[in-house]
Amino acid sequence: MNQNRLKLNSTKTEYIKFASQTQLNKCVVNGINVNETHVDESTVIKYLGVWFDTVISFDRHITEKCKVAMFNLYRIKSLRAHLGRKPLEQLVHSLVMSHLDYCCTLLYGLPDCSLARLQRVQNFAARLILNRRKFDSATQSLKELHWLPIKFRILFRLLCLAFKCVNGTAPRYLCEYFIYSTTGYSLRSGPTFTVPRTRTRRHGDRAFSVAGPREWNKLPLNIKACTSLITFKGKLKTHIFALAYQ
Repeated sequence: MNQNRLKLNSTKTEYIKFASQTQLNKCVVNGINVNETHVDESTVIKYLGVWFDTVISFDRHITEKCKVAMFNLYRIKSLRAHLGRKPLEQLVHSLVMSHLDYCCTLLYGLPDCSLARLQRVQNFAARLILNRRKFDSATQSLKELHWLPIKFRILFRLLCLAFKCVNGTAPRYLCEYFIYSTTGYSLRSGPTFTVPRTRTRRHGDRAFSVAGPREWNKLPLNIKACTSLITFKGKLKTHIFALAYQ
């Protein structure tokens, strides 16, 4: 670092270990030394607006996003009497749903109990726009607004990223995860991609290198055959909407 005329800022430098809780219990480190500067270990770090924890459960990230989204929802609620339906919906999309959707593909594969908090915020937003009461059906409100539930919004964005990988418009390091399967026979569902085997469902199956090809292979052929992203999004949302509310 001295050769490059750089100096470590110990007040802004932190490191974190990622592993299962069992492995973390086996590895006990009281900080590390970098260029004679002691750096303490962190259990949660923020990187590009996303909170990462040691077991990659994203609990802190979900908490922070729900906190900001609910704060904005209550501010919008105080203005509801002075706004029409369209401006109200625009405010909710820009100040609430943008927080729920931010980097949401990272949340793929999380248990329903973790996503439930995000779902409650979305339900609140839907009722607010439609001026529904607290105990009115949230599912009906979401269907009326043609919104996908949180779990399916995550799937939608994951498949949009997969589409870019398949068509070569995503970064190269992501496109390399999509390798065509070499089978001796043709499938009615069209060409499929190889899904790597993993040792753990909690972390391995959630990786984009696994989830991307696996979810892409499940799509109907007429959706996978799309060449335009706009057309793909339209057909994909119709398909996932039917899955969400079947």
